[in-house]
Amino acid sequence: MRQHLVLAGDVGGTRSRLVAATMGGGPLAQVEGPGANLRSSGPAAFDTLAATIADVLEQARHALRTADAGAASGADDDTSDGPAGPPSDDPAEVAALALGISGAGPARAAEVRAAVGERLVPLGIPAERLLVTDDLHTAFLSGGVGDDGLLVLAGTGAVAVRFRDREAIARRDGMGWLLGDVGSAVWLGRRTLEAVAADLDGRGPRTLLTEEVGAALGLDLREGLRPPSLTGDPRQDLIRALDEHLPAGAPAALGRFATLPARVREDPVAHGILAAVIEHVLDTVEALDPEAVLPVVLAGSVLTGPGPIHDEVTASLQDRRRSVSPAPDGLPGALLLARELAGRIAG
Repeated sequence: MRQHLVLAGDVGGTRSRLVAATMGGGPLAQVEGPGANLRSSGPAAFDTLAATIADVLEQARHALRTADAGAASGADDDTSDGPAGPPSDDPAEVAALALGISGAGPARAAEVRAAVGERLVPLGIPAERLLVTDDLHTAFLSGGVGDDGLLVLAGTGAVAVRFRDREAIARRDGMGWLLGDVGSAVWLGRRTLEAVAADLDGRGPRTLLTEEVGAALGLDLREGLRPPSLTGDPRQDLIRALDEHLPAGAPAALGRFATLPARVREDPVAHGILAAVIEHVLDTVEALDPEAVLPVVLAGSVLTGPGPIHDEVTASLQDRRRSVSPAPDGLPGALLLARELAGRIAG
């Protein structure tokens, strides 16, 4: 009997995670690949996303073939009457694919769906079996708080949304790295580099972040001695290194420096960057739900990963008697949507 699979993806600006499962069973395969945000990763990112989808699909089919072969082998050893059937070579069919993609909000949803759908044709996945939504819906559903609540997401980008019956009815930020995304990994990385540049240029206070960024880039930004400065000016060494390490047109790479303020949180400049994120999150929650009646789902690496931002935000919300649910990734929500879509198609 031919198997039917559901595929689900949590696709951020920095990485993509895909899972394949049977209709009613557990995961068969899970893979990770590059991110695919149209704004911050570039249009070519959808080619790599298609490759990641193909990878998880092939791994799932391999798992099913292996299971079939094992079942056939077990039947050969059985003393019951009747010959054992051969393992099926018929590839499992994709019943539905649901993707929560960063940047696939209302402004770009049709464009993103068309770009992904075009790349799925060689995989034999028809357009009607593809559901594309933004990663906000899948992250919120992954929190397991029901259909009403708040989502506060800070990963590569940052946004907060109030949901009613799974529909977004109010929103703050999510404006992209150029116009907003306050508190995101890109925002943190950018503020860190700006503080270091101001330190080196004498426009801002001295900060330990300069040493941290220098270590990340393999440079002595303070004196230019280890290795000897290539330009004779640590400021120019910083510019040169960032040109080499941050691909043009891919601001998501700024997130590489997002964790540095937490490493030197005792530094006044680093402390100020962290405090700004925490205050922004708490103000945003208050603005979206002044009655303090809705559960809050925290999502994205900045808010769910270990560190002072996660700890302070969680503790402060709980002190205000708010229910807090972490959603480290959007895969559970995407898988829920994939199974719902498959059920509608079958029904």
